[in-house]
Amino acid sequence: MAPILFVTYLSGIFDEVEAVVPGVQGLSFVDDISWWAEGKNDEEVAAKLSGAAAAAAAWADRNGVTFDQGKTEVALFHKKRTAPKATVTVGDSKVPFNKEATRWLGV
Repeated sequence: MAPILFVTYLSGIFDEVEAVVPGVQGLSFVDDISWWAEGKNDEEVAAKLSGAAAAAAAWADRNGVTFDQGKTEVALFHKKRTAPKATVTVGDSKVPFNKEATRWLGV
């Protein structure tokens, strides 16, 4: 029952973050929250995800929720075979795109 209560409690975060940061969408599984965004390059995606992290943190502060920022991971799915250089800002930390989790999509 606890996961259902957790998801119900956090349900407001998705609408708020998606309204504050256009182009970002959220997904929750048990006690994890994920944000994803599309963009023309890794810098654009990183900027949207940084905005989502800031909006989520602001919502959390107002609602008595804390997130374990140390568990934050960032992955990129793209067509180019160049490693992403951008980072996502989460609180006071800069989180690079995980090179092992980054995938190149193409034929």
